[in-house]
Amino acid sequence: MRGAVKPRRAVRFAAVAAAALLAGLLPGPDSAASGPDGKVTLGYACAFPAGTAADGSGGTGGTDKAVVQDVTVALVQNYPDTAVVGKPIQPGDLTATVTMPRAGAEALLPAGATALTGAASLTAHVAQGTSRADAVWPGLTAPSTPLKGDGDLVLTFGGAVPPLTVTASGEVRFTAGELDLKLSPVTDPASAPPDSPSTGTDSATGTDSDSAFGADSATGADSATGTAADSAGTGQAAKDAADIIGTCAPKPDQGDLLGTVSVPGTPGGSSGPGHATAPGGSSAAAPTPRTGSRAGVGKTGEGAGDGAPDAARSDGRNTITLASPPHSGVHDCEDPPEGDTDPAVMDSIPRPPNAVRSPGPGDPPFPPYSQCGYVTGYSNVFKLKGAAVINDLTKKPTRVTVVQKSIWTEFTDPDPLKQYFEIDSIAKLALPPSDTTFLTFGFVPVTARMELLPKGLMTVVTVGTSNLGTITTSTIYGKQELRLSDVKVNGVPLDVGADCRASAPLDIKLVGYDRSSLTGRPTGPTDYGVQDGGPLAQDDLYIPPFTGCGSHGENLNSLFTSAISGHGNSLNLIQGPLCVPIAASGCDPEIAFPEPPHH
Repeated sequence: MRGAVKPRRAVRFAAVAAAALLAGLLPGPDSAASGPDGKVTLGYACAFPAGTAADGSGGTGGTDKAVVQDVTVALVQNYPDTAVVGKPIQPGDLTATVTMPRAGAEALLPAGATALTGAASLTAHVAQGTSRADAVWPGLTAPSTPLKGDGDLVLTFGGAVPPLTVTASGEVRFTAGELDLKLSPVTDPASAPPDSPSTGTDSATGTDSDSAFGADSATGADSATGTAADSAGTGQAAKDAADIIGTCAPKPDQGDLLGTVSVPGTPGGSSGPGHATAPGGSSAAAPTPRTGSRAGVGKTGEGAGDGAPDAARSDGRNTITLASPPHSGVHDCEDPPEGDTDPAVMDSIPRPPNAVRSPGPGDPPFPPYSQCGYVTGYSNVFKLKGAAVINDLTKKPTRVTVVQKSIWTEFTDPDPLKQYFEIDSIAKLALPPSDTTFLTFGFVPVTARMELLPKGLMTVVTVGTSNLGTITTSTIYGKQELRLSDVKVNGVPLDVGADCRASAPLDIKLVGYDRSSLTGRPTGPTDYGVQDGGPLAQDDLYIPPFTGCGSHGENLNSLFTSAISGHGNSLNLIQGPLCVPIAASGCDPEIAFPEPPHH
């Protein structure tokens, strides 16, 4: 295989592509945060260790002193309107916009700091009746923000949060608690203090404070800052200063409610006071709610504020269970798929007329090395105004296996912006049937078993030279057949027959961008990384009308067509790091799962 880096770039995109096999997943109230927008703005007092001032000492001062800085935090998050006992409640992605006075920020930063990025972790207090639990939501990251200019410093952190489940009916309340910050300055090497330590991967994970941010978020923040100067095209690498760690507590007497989720009663469901399961799996007796105008912002066991309803029964079985990050436990790939790229796709690519293909006519093909990884995300259905999890990482997800097939090059033009490099790959993902729940017309609960059958392999075309000032674009093509069976409406079986399906295959065309070679770093979502994967999307996925649905003379095609079919649907996917066995890369101790994207 030619070159270890370039082929892996194409394969990375190919791996993400195969997630589109799940594109027809239907939305369910327990799998999507589809409630009304929620926003709360709170005042926080942040304590930074003494020594985190402009002397560059990096926050190593004594524990009896601290620099206290007042900040304003705007929290935005969506919640589902309703949930089901025993099923995951998935809050939406969390955005935390931290506004710090300019003078206070400059007092914390080392001399010569030119940009700032970082990671955050929010503790959400969860209450149902008298049950309490603290959900720690790490992995919130902020893009690199220039420090030039006047006015307040604004950093926007964002990321996905894990789900939780409850074992009883009753309203579930989420309130905002502590906010842990890790600020990562980037300094101009010409003016940075000579003794400022580097914050490479090791130092980013070397303190106990970092555990609140999660292992992945620590290194993610470093990657955002480590290439800031290089991507700016200055020819001079910036120097990372020591991270600044802050612990922020919300000020008293504020309305800190993030959102509520209604969990209706179900036959056999329990309700009543009980105990809360803490993130580590331990349980604590449920305390009596405190009185006052705000939720508790301390540790597990403090109250959730006025108005938290007590459950009707008192059988002691009400438990709030916080999800822990899933792990794959897999460290190898399956055999490579056999086949080739779609000729129609290959003929549609606008290449330079003198581009050269490798392998050429008569040359042996590239060795079919397997490379694999995990993808996840959301399928958004426009008519149902909801989203469903794609390849749920908590339910035995399937790996995608990819193989590189060809390379096209044209480097004769001296203008680097006119040079051409293309990598073509195939991808395969075979999925088991998936059971899903959704609301038809917004109020009718329907469960169904869904199958997505690949109509051949997927073709991935990645075009880009990585020359400074260019964007690398990957387009993923494929067709999948969507079939439905075992349908139940409000728990009552609905016989849809043995051939209920979309009348034509879903036409998949996912697009992803790598902007890392542009001058400067974009402020939008994180781009793909060659080693680490990343996000991609299809903004308009057309779902054809349904056919073959019904039995005993009953035609149900129009029911599914009117509820699901049409334009305006979308895919929002993300891929974790690839395992490349031939290169002994990304496979041990296990193939990593990606963080679910915004839906």
